[in-house]
Amino acid sequence: MATPGHHAAPSRELVAIVDDDPFVRAATCSLLRAVGWEARAFASGIEFLEAQSGREAPPPIACLVCDIHMPRLNGIELLARLQQDGIAVPTVFITALTSEAVRRRALDQGALCVIEKPVDAGELEAWVRRALTA
Repeated sequence: MATPGHHAAPSRELVAIVDDDPFVRAATCSLLRAVGWEARAFASGIEFLEAQSGREAPPPIACLVCDIHMPRLNGIELLARLQQDGIAVPTVFITALTSEAVRRRALDQGALCVIEKPVDAGELEAWVRRALTA
C-alpha cells in the first residue's frame, strides 16, 4: 500500500463511502484518507441522497464506494437513482453476500466492480484509483 501522501489525489476529489456497517465505514474511510483522498461516510443511501440535496451539499463526488445490501435503499437502487438524476459517478460496490445474479445486476447498472467483504485494502485502493483517473 502507498504511504500517506504518496500519489495523493487533489483534495477536491471526494470519495463517498455508503455502508450501513459502522466498522466497514470507518475502516474504508481511514484507508482512503491514509492514501491521500478526501473521504466522507454515510450510513445509508437515504442519508447520502439527503446530503447531496441539502443546503450545504458536499463537493461533487468523484467516486462512490457503496455496499450493495442495505435497508430501505440498496446500493444498486442508489446508483440507479443517481443516474436518473443525471449524476454519473464511478461506483465500486462492496458486499458480504453476493450471487452471480446480484453481481451481474450491479455491473449492468454501471458499477466498475463488485468487491467481496472482507475487503482487500490493495484491491479497493486500486479500483478507487482507477475510478478517479478514468
